[in-house]
Amino acid sequence: MISNMLRFPLSMLDEEMDRWFFPEMFGAAGPRLRAGYPPLNIGTTDKGVEAYLFAPGMDPNALDIVIEKNLLSVEGERKLPEVSDEEGESYRQERFSGRFKRVITLPEDVDPDSAEATYRDGVLHISIAKRPEAQKRQISVSVS
Repeated sequence: MISNMLRFPLSMLDEEMDRWFFPEMFGAAGPRLRAGYPPLNIGTTDKGVEAYLFAPGMDPNALDIVIEKNLLSVEGERKLPEVSDEEGESYRQERFSGRFKRVITLPEDVDPDSAEATYRDGVLHISIAKRPEAQKRQISVSVS
């Protein structure tokens, strides 16, 4: 636990605050801050930045993707079907539902106008090209 606190102090604080202010009843967790949803992989290539956000079951039209001042913002809401009284009572739900927002700092050499986003099989893929002057260019040597 101590090593986790050193590595992830804010997430541990978030969990501790939930335990104090939203005690579990029948195993049900209280409301949670979902700053880390959806999980993502992001990296750079010679041509640009590639981001993959894993959000199965989302309506792609409910996603708001904005680039402003080298910040990529992905915002939306994930809705899950309600459990009716006839189906039974839910006492623990671990799948996230509700509003979320992820903000990612982008490198300075990306071209925001080149951004493209696709959603397939529960994965949101955002591709942002580097500015032409920032892309790797092979220079040939001429013999004189």
